[in-house]
Amino acid sequence: MRLTPTLLLATVALVAMTIGQAQPPVRPGFDVASVRPAANPDGQALLQAVPGRLRMTNLTLRRLLLNAYGVQDYQLLGDPPWLASEHYDIQATAAGSTSVQQMEGPMLQVLLEERFKLTLHRETRQLAIYELTVGKGGAKLQVSQEGSCTPYSADSPPPPASTPGQPNSNFCGLHLSVNGLNRTVDGRGVTMAAFAASLSRNYTSDLGRNVLDRTGLSGAFDVHLQWAIQPLTGPGDAAADITGPSLFNALQDQLGLKLDSAKGPVEVLVIDHIEKAAAN
Repeated sequence: MRLTPTLLLATVALVAMTIGQAQPPVRPGFDVASVRPAANPDGQALLQAVPGRLRMTNLTLRRLLLNAYGVQDYQLLGDPPWLASEHYDIQATAAGSTSVQQMEGPMLQVLLEERFKLTLHRETRQLAIYELTVGKGGAKLQVSQEGSCTPYSADSPPPPASTPGQPNSNFCGLHLSVNGLNRTVDGRGVTMAAFAASLSRNYTSDLGRNVLDRTGLSGAFDVHLQWAIQPLTGPGDAAADITGPSLFNALQDQLGLKLDSAKGPVEVLVIDHIEKAAAN
């Protein structure tokens, strides 16, 4: 077969395009990173981050993976038993303009995959979930007034609150307050989908399941909810200061909502291989 100039150019273009498609995207890593077994594994776990610098002290390897890949505890599967007992200290630096979100997510993923020989994959499984629905008496929700808060943007975050430690008065979204086992959530301009997702998070509740919005309620709402998570059955738990109702009761009494058990698709992270990292 004779290649004409036109056919030759088309063939070259096709080959170039194919090669280009085969190249994996470049994943940025840290400029300098230190990963060491925790100097004080019995001490407090800390995470400190500013643009260009990340410091994680005494975090278990399991917690590092949960943070890096943005999954909840019940979404991480296939891990060896030592994953929750190995504590590490990490110090890493990147270009000064690198965002905290980038460092705590994609860049930390690269670091974990390199230093711990980590390989994993995502899949969807049918697991126990909760569906957030409207109770028999109807929802007790206040509709947000248009313009009462400013939508949050990661590229243009709201100015700092006038009072340290307090949420910004015009910030749309959810703010969680923790007092021992007691929890308080205040939200402005919140959709039911966002509210349901917040209840899935480990630090918010002890549900241990995905929560999906099945209320059928559209629009945005202002919410205020107070409850207490259940204490663990361990030494000293009997003396835990619990002043709030359970989450199930609080949702029904305060917001007119309820949680129904169901089965549904849940995206999980499955570890294929991981090794302990040596100090470096």
